[in-house]
Amino acid sequence: MFLAQQGLRVWVVERHASTSNHPKFRGVSARTMELYRSAGIEDAVRAAGENHFGVAIGDNLSGDYERVHLPLALARRNRLSPSTHYACDQDRMEPILLQRSAELGAQLFYGCTAINIEQHESAVTADVVRSSSTVGTGTPAPPPSRIAARYLVAADGANGMIRTSLGIGRHGQPIPGRGLSVLFDADLEPALRGRRISAMVSPAEGALLFARSDARDHNWFALTPRADLDSIDRDSVATEAIPMIRSLVGVADLDITIHSAMTWSTGAFIADRYRAGRIFLVGDAAHLMPPYGGFGGNTGIADAHNLAWKLAAVCSGEAGDALLDTYESERQPITEFTLKHVMLRAGDGMGQFFRQFDRFDPNPITLGFRYPMATAAGFDPELPIEDPAQPSGQPGTRAPHIPLKGATSSTLDLLDPCTFTFLAPDTSSYASTLRTHPVSGVRLRALSRQEIADQLMWDRVFATPATAGLLIRPDGVICWRAQSTHPDPALVVRIARARALDPET
Repeated sequence: MFLAQQGLRVWVVERHASTSNHPKFRGVSARTMELYRSAGIEDAVRAAGENHFGVAIGDNLSGDYERVHLPLALARRNRLSPSTHYACDQDRMEPILLQRSAELGAQLFYGCTAINIEQHESAVTADVVRSSSTVGTGTPAPPPSRIAARYLVAADGANGMIRTSLGIGRHGQPIPGRGLSVLFDADLEPALRGRRISAMVSPAEGALLFARSDARDHNWFALTPRADLDSIDRDSVATEAIPMIRSLVGVADLDITIHSAMTWSTGAFIADRYRAGRIFLVGDAAHLMPPYGGFGGNTGIADAHNLAWKLAAVCSGEAGDALLDTYESERQPITEFTLKHVMLRAGDGMGQFFRQFDRFDPNPITLGFRYPMATAAGFDPELPIEDPAQPSGQPGTRAPHIPLKGATSSTLDLLDPCTFTFLAPDTSSYASTLRTHPVSGVRLRALSRQEIADQLMWDRVFATPATAGLLIRPDGVICWRAQSTHPDPALVVRIARARALDPET
């Protein structure tokens, strides 16, 4: 979707016959919702999901339990982002992504597999074979038998073969055991007794239960990896899950109809490299995270967004190959930090994670991330984040969300996802110059003080309104900050953009 949004010709080869029929990924971070907002699907995701994060912790659904609320930092989320954390299961979200990708011009071939992948001096080639007897969702025409492309993005998961075929290792640690994920139908109301929750968590069992809702067709039972499930018979998963579900619900004779059941495994691994020539790893192919906090899926989406505009800039001839190396140098450090945070929070597993759930705040990572940039001040590679409630405006950080008055509610809504944006006070000398001497590839967004709803935040970021300004990349990351006068403002903005596109200059 992000590649097609940039105007690239995109072919997707997907081995599954359709979008996911299992929930899997659920918690959508505020940052991911911002990216969906810029791609024009935020409203669709909200309509398909639910703004409900009520979590109950206890032994079973029938008994007494403690309600856990998200921390204060999340309650103040309107100060951090124009979007919010949201709950939308993967089986509801993927069709939205599929539709938007097709609207933007991407061609998607489901039930197909790419084989015989080879790199050449100016292209990557692959043969395409049917991996399913059905054409599949989103496949309007027979797939090509062979594809030649400028680049290949490998999103074939943690067990995909592309990473290993490239000779790219990974570092980290295994998470022993297997987990269960089961969709089932049952009447839970006698156990709930009118109580409304989004999820029931049993720390002792490492089990979760998501009740059927307007955004879910079935109840969803998930069991985090346990060593005693390593030997479970894949064909008897549904049968063996029934007593586990009854135990978590607290009704010994609960009538259960299994809709689908699967086992899964996880780990804590990061690829040693994210790039090999013309091939890039994203998502689980680049990093595998246990499901403590929902960072895995959101981190993969951030990968894709970081890479998309860079591939577009190189394909259009505006940037050189060195820009593509920054995908790894920017994404890998924040992923390393995220995984350390996840493992520290998890401790002995899902039980410990949920026992301290009320102290868990993902915003410093998802909204306060920092990328290493030569022009940034105060960057610490061991702590590549900042407080998103106190944005520094430094290069390498996310463009600040500053609430605005009127129809446009946030400075983030002023950013162009397909080109650079220069955001500045209308009194800035840079804004004045760019009005009369525009810089190619830079869109000016100048705001008067009367348009700002949060003037304290505005003054923090733009402390010198006569000389201030931020040059922001298409992915919403600041790449240059103006803080002093210059005899030729348009020239330095042009130079800053050129350096952002060619880091070796």
